[in-house]
Amino acid sequence: MSKLFRKTLGHRGRRRLVWVITTFLAALILPTAAASPAGAASSGDVIVSNYTDSTMVAPRLITTGPDGALWFTNILGNSIGRITTSGTVTNYTDASINSPFAITAGPDGAVWFTNYLGNSIGRISTSGAVTNYTDPSIATPAGITTGPDGALWFTNDGNQSIGRITAAGVVANYTDPSISGPVGIAAGPDGALWFTNYGSNGTVGHSIGRITTAGTISNYADGSITAPFAITAGPDGSLWFTNSNGGSVGRMTTSGSITNFATEPGLDGQRGIAVGPDGALWFADYNGFTGQYGIGRITTNGTFTNYADPSVFEPDGITAGPDGALWFADDQLTAGAPNSGSIGRITFATPTVVPYGGVVTEGATGTSELDLTVTLSHPSMQTVTAQWNTVFITGASNVQAVPNTDYTPTGGTVTFPPGATTETVPVTVVNHDLGMPYKLVIASFHNPTNAGMGGYWGLAFGFLVNNSP
Repeated sequence: MSKLFRKTLGHRGRRRLVWVITTFLAALILPTAAASPAGAASSGDVIVSNYTDSTMVAPRLITTGPDGALWFTNILGNSIGRITTSGTVTNYTDASINSPFAITAGPDGAVWFTNYLGNSIGRISTSGAVTNYTDPSIATPAGITTGPDGALWFTNDGNQSIGRITAAGVVANYTDPSISGPVGIAAGPDGALWFTNYGSNGTVGHSIGRITTAGTISNYADGSITAPFAITAGPDGSLWFTNSNGGSVGRMTTSGSITNFATEPGLDGQRGIAVGPDGALWFADYNGFTGQYGIGRITTNGTFTNYADPSVFEPDGITAGPDGALWFADDQLTAGAPNSGSIGRITFATPTVVPYGGVVTEGATGTSELDLTVTLSHPSMQTVTAQWNTVFITGASNVQAVPNTDYTPTGGTVTFPPGATTETVPVTVVNHDLGMPYKLVIASFHNPTNAGMGGYWGLAFGFLVNNSP
C-alpha cells in the first residue's frame, strides 16, 4: 500500500476498507460487463447567475467583445450594453441606435451591430464611440457576423438579401429568389457564409442559405427546417441551427446533408445558439407559448439536456464568454414586463470523479489489458485530471490480485477534456491460471484538479476472470 494511500485513508479508514472488500466484494456475483451510471444531467449540475440593471431593456443578442467583456443589444432600449465577467454594466446610447438586434465582434477591434428599425449598421468602439452606416440596400438588418474576408456580413430581413460592409463602411448587396426572411448568419468552416431563411416568400419554404465571399448563393431546404433562427459553425465541421417553431436543433454538413434533433416536448422556441468550451452546442429555449424556458445543451451526437432556472425568462441570444462560461440575454425579467431584462451566465458546477472498474478474461499466455472505467458526475467546461495508481490492500480478501504476479503495477494521470464524462485507464494483466474463478485489481484515484473525488475512497475495482473453468 502506498504511503499516500495510507495517509489518505488513515488507520480507521484502512480497517473499514478491508471490511468493505472482504465482506462485500468477495461475495459479488461476477458481472458480465463493466457498468457506469446513465441518464441526463439535472439542473443541479449547472450554476446559473443573473445580472440586472435598469438600463437593460429587452436585451436581445450578445457577443464576446475584443476587450474581454460581453456586449449586448437592448432592442427596446435603443442602446448597446456592456457587462464585464464580474457583472459591471455600462450602457451606451446614441441617436442613431434604433432597435439594435444582432451584435458581433468586428475585425477592427470594435463591436458591430444591426439597427433593425433604423435600416443601418452600427459600430461601437470599446470606449463607446458610435458610428452609423446607412445605404439604400440596408433594410431591417437582422443578423451580423465577421466573414473570412475581413468584412462584416449581415442579413436584410426587409428586402430578402444579404449585405456586406467593410470596416471602412463600403456596402454591397446580394439578392437571390431563394432568400426568404433571412435572420441568422455565421461564417462556415468552408470559407463561406451560412444564413437562416426564417420566413417564406411563397416560393421557397424555410431553409438554410449559403453565400460565398464572391456572392454566389445556394439554398438547402428540408421538411424538418421550420422558422430557422440562429446558426453557428459547430466543433464538428458542420453548421448547427435552431428551429424556432419546430422544437428542434438542426445540423447541416457543408455538402448540405441535414440531421434534425428534437428537444423536449413543450420546448419549441429555440433561438440563439453557440459552441461552448465543452465542445457542445448551447442554445436558448425561448418559448412564450407554453411558458417553458431554459438553456439547452446538445452534444454533437445529439444528446440533449435542458437546464431550467427561475431567473431564466425568455432567453434569446447566447455566446461563449472569455471566462469559460456561457452568457445569454433574457428579453424580460418576468411576464408582462417588456421594459426589463437581464444578462445570465451558466456554467457547470464542479464535477466529481467517480471511479468504477472493468472486466477482462485472462488468456493462456502473454498479457492482456484491463481497462478501468472512470467517470465524471457531469461534464465540465474545464479540463479535469486525476492521478491514479494500482494498490494492494494488506490484510484484505485473498481475492485481491497480486502485483507482479497477476498484473503489472502501474499508474499515471487520467484526463477528461472539456465535455467528456468517461475515460479508461489501462492495467497490464499477466495471463495465467488464477487458481480461483476471479481476482480483483484495485486502483486508487486521487489529487483531482477542477473536480472533487467520489466513490469508495476514489477506488476502482477490476475483475480478472480466470481462463480455466
